Amino acid sequence: MFADTDAIRALGSATTAHAAALTDVAAGLASLPPPDLGPIGERFTAALAQAAADGARTLAALSDRLASSGHTAHAAAAAYDAADGGAGARIAGI
Repeated sequence: MFADTDAIRALGSATTAHAAALTDVAAGLASLPPPDLGPIGERFTAALAQAAADGARTLAALSDRLASSGHTAHAAAAAYDAADGGAGARIAGI
């Protein structure tokens, strides 16, 4: 069995960073749209606000999943390292 634990850890770090970036985007969407575009833009503003809120919720959920996968990748890499170390010790008779 071979697992490139450095690559797995890099994936974990990348997904965690991506999760943080998506959290920032979700916060930006949650602050949209500007509060007043006048009576002409009221329906547009309401639709934009709903779309921004939906997008923010979706991005927040995706961010949570990416953060979780980052933690899982790091845990998997640690488990592979432990299994490799244990197998090496058993083979060496230690």
